Amino acid sequence: MSNPRNGDTKPPCLPRNGLVKIPTQANGLGSASITKGTPAVKNRLCQPSSVPAILSPALAHRSDLPIPSLASPLSLAALAGVSSPPGASLVGLNTSEGSEQPSPERLPGSPSERQLAVDEKILNRLFWYFSACEKCVLAQVCKAWRRVLYQPKFWVGLTPVLHTKELYNVLPGGEKEFVSLQGFAVRGFDGFCLVGVSDLDICEFIDNYPLSKKGVKSMSLKRSTITDAGLEVMLEQMQGVVRLELSGCNDFTEAGLWSSLNARITALSVSDCINVADDAIAAISQLLPNLTELNLQAYHVTDTALAYFTAKQGYTTHTLRLNSCWEITNHGVVNMVHSLPNLSVLSLSGCSKVTDDGVELVAENLRKLRSLDLSWCPRITDMALEYIACDLHKLEELVLDRCVRITDTGLSYLSTMSSLRSLYLRWCCQVQDFGLKHLLSMGSLRLLSLAG
Repeated sequence: MSNPRNGDTKPPCLPRNGLVKIPTQANGLGSASITKGTPAVKNRLCQPSSVPAILSPALAHRSDLPIPSLASPLSLAALAGVSSPPGASLVGLNTSEGSEQPSPERLPGSPSERQLAVDEKILNRLFWYFSACEKCVLAQVCKAWRRVLYQPKFWVGLTPVLHTKELYNVLPGGEKEFVSLQGFAVRGFDGFCLVGVSDLDICEFIDNYPLSKKGVKSMSLKRSTITDAGLEVMLEQMQGVVRLELSGCNDFTEAGLWSSLNARITALSVSDCINVADDAIAAISQLLPNLTELNLQAYHVTDTALAYFTAKQGYTTHTLRLNSCWEITNHGVVNMVHSLPNLSVLSLSGCSKVTDDGVELVAENLRKLRSLDLSWCPRITDMALEYIACDLHKLEELVLDRCVRITDTGLSYLSTMSSLRSLYLRWCCQVQDFGLKHLLSMGSLRLLSLAG
């Protein structure tokens, strides 16, 4: 909204961790969120839109005409000649059944302007310039705009985030009714994040979302009370799921993974789940032969678990992130590099027992690495950086946050890496001005972070 005092604009919503808050609506889905798929798109979220290229230069430079931007969420409605009724809420997901599409004859302006406002060819180009939050608002202007905006192509890469309380409407008698998810189905969402749900909530979701059986490819459950039985039912019923995330779910056990994991899953993320230990990794390695990506944060996983991976996974798995796996040592690194030789992305962030010898094993055996994260590994020294510089010639990203033993000498080794594009040295307290001079010769470096 515009501030009349200084003319500055302020986005109507502020993103938090890539999540977009959708305006409140009557059916209980008002506080649902949508998360962006890529960092580049996240940065565009809730930023004032530029003047669309399809507007003529004469219109673009006229200050008396409304320019579609977040400064006025309904500025496009003004351009179309549609006014919002007093007290009307800006709904993001579904429109009321009584909404009426304005006919071209009722719109003010010349006939050409009226036709322009509802011309689907123009709208199909114009709406690409707006963020997810803006699209949710613009879809409420009229049925013509909603029909264009509810095409799945405008929502690719977005994931709706639904909390338990948003899944039910409270009826006058106090009973609860599961909300309609038809608006999500029309837009073709193939991924969902459910927060705080139980086994019953998941069953209700499967029964009420038309695309749940085969159309949903990605499911994320966070801070939920799902049990072994619920996990088994979900993966049995939702045959299309190939990406699964379980975060903060402490009620399922390793036995549940053995009974529910399906070979079709190619990406699995398990974090902050208290019952995950070595036996869970055994289930993952034996039941997921097509696994390409594994993200694991588990405090009780030991070196033994990293020897469970099969030769099949050694061929297919290209991404492994072991975050805060405190029990992993250099012996675990030995098992890992021999089991998964084709890794291109590796994170040992928070694996505090890994030393320079472990990094040497990585550098000598994983020559295909393009991204390496050694943040929060306090035993890493300049020697590890020498191993990296000598052997990892394809490395493009290196994260060394909180590696407190790294000095200017280590940066001199990295300066010889011609492929490195991103370097993170946040809170490396021994790096000084002299060390940064070594980086001046790195012509390919595009991102350098010295925070802290």
